[in-house]
Amino acid sequence: MNKQKLVIVGAGGMVGATAAYACALRSVVEEIVLIDRNPDLAWGQAADINDAMGIDRCVVVRPGSYDDIKTDDIVVITAGAPQQPGQTRLELLGVNAEIMCGTIRNIMKSGAHPYIIVVSNPVDALTYVALKESGLPKSRVFGTGTTLDTSRLKSYIADQLDVHSREVDAYILGEHGDSSFATIESAQVGEVPLADYPGFKPAMVDGIEEKIRQRAYRVIETKRSTYYAIGFVISKIVSALRSSSRSVYPVCSLVEGEYGLHDVVLGLPSTICADGVKILTGYPLNEREQAALRHSAEVVTEAIRSLE
Repeated sequence: MNKQKLVIVGAGGMVGATAAYACALRSVVEEIVLIDRNPDLAWGQAADINDAMGIDRCVVVRPGSYDDIKTDDIVVITAGAPQQPGQTRLELLGVNAEIMCGTIRNIMKSGAHPYIIVVSNPVDALTYVALKESGLPKSRVFGTGTTLDTSRLKSYIADQLDVHSREVDAYILGEHGDSSFATIESAQVGEVPLADYPGFKPAMVDGIEEKIRQRAYRVIETKRSTYYAIGFVISKIVSALRSSSRSVYPVCSLVEGEYGLHDVVLGLPSTICADGVKILTGYPLNEREQAALRHSAEVVTEAIRSLE
């Protein structure tokens, strides 16, 4: 596993390039290969990151091709049309599903069995497409899910209560989109229920789900795309995949009976380690959250069926 490479497809874009930079800075792998439909751009991104590594070189970043992908390599897919201001993620599905199918065929043509992390939006439906097109076990194909949304939630609560975000235990789950929901009723800060934490006021979390959704839209309106946050999230997930110990993130993978749902991809608390991803069954959801999860599943299922 110490020879495991990270391969980023769509590395010419800001999300792919930032993910490569974050992974290089954190030294999560020893080698990063950048693939883009514009080979010159892939070379430029690799050269720029490599120049940064020159002062403290521990990671090699280089341009490459699908032929570089070997079994157990980690392939991050960021290729696809970006979300535009005023556009929902689901509106990207048609064009990005075609791009995803072509990308997966290129990844699998050598016969290698890599791990595939889908970042392109809408991530839940596209992860389903990637899984079915690749034929890989579901433990090896998953998406970033609601990990970024959860990071936004934790940061928001931490700011409100003036604590470190690592002390906040709460999730955004379901679709990475407008049907997502927060586990706010069971949230904790330093193992203290959020409602009992000193200084907490219910008004702090009024409309919290919409606030988190709108934050993403606002970032896109102001700077056209989000990439720093998701780049760091990708680096954390890649790091977890290279570890023997299990980390828990709300990534999205195929649900086959967990939480009473079937044949859909959703963001749920999941363990990630060198064995791949596994949905964490039995995470406590109250009636409101269970209903929200079912609704989110319906939204993603409808999107998946629209591709048939």
